Amino acid sequence: MESTRLLLEDHRHILRALDILEEMASRARHGRKPDERDVEDLLEFLDGYGDRLHQGREEGFLFPALIDHKQKHYTKLSQLSFEHDRQRSLIRGLHESTLSASSKDFVFCATRLVELLRAHMKEEEAALFPLAESTLSQQDDAQTAGEMMEHDKPWRDDNVPELLQLLDRLESIYLGKTHMEARTLRQRSRTEGRTAEGRNSRRR
Repeated sequence: MESTRLLLEDHRHILRALDILEEMASRARHGRKPDERDVEDLLEFLDGYGDRLHQGREEGFLFPALIDHKQKHYTKLSQLSFEHDRQRSLIRGLHESTLSASSKDFVFCATRLVELLRAHMKEEEAALFPLAESTLSQQDDAQTAGEMMEHDKPWRDDNVPELLQLLDRLESIYLGKTHMEARTLRQRSRTEGRTAEGRNSRRR
């Protein structure tokens, strides 16, 4: 399903950002405060790619499509939207911690955001995406995916390539070559697994 494929691709990059943020928090916890510009760059990614693009796709298009189809999904989708707001609050806390130069506040907000956002994406992949795949018709999915791709397109074309390059830079600084190679292998394994699953599904 194209709409959930787009969101899964977003998750892959957001998880990379969380790995970086977790390492930044670990260094700050041990008295090695990360470079302020690096923190600002990572927050720019979380604000732009994580919230404006990814959560904008979910709240603007996938959630309404599911609510329009069956009102019984309203409670679950409202819960997920509430979790988005909690994440935005923690990102604001990170911004404020950089202005106040408070390592303690930075570590707290970073740790909570990593925990909440990882759990949130895991829940979406385990429950929300299967719900979408079982609820939306091929036509509904095509329309939703098309709307997602058009969402904020001028901003996306101007900013997303730069944000992903920024993520590459931070990953090389805070996680190193070994981590990046391991991530590439995991991605390749997941891609091959999905391809095989798709072939088996077509055979059935």
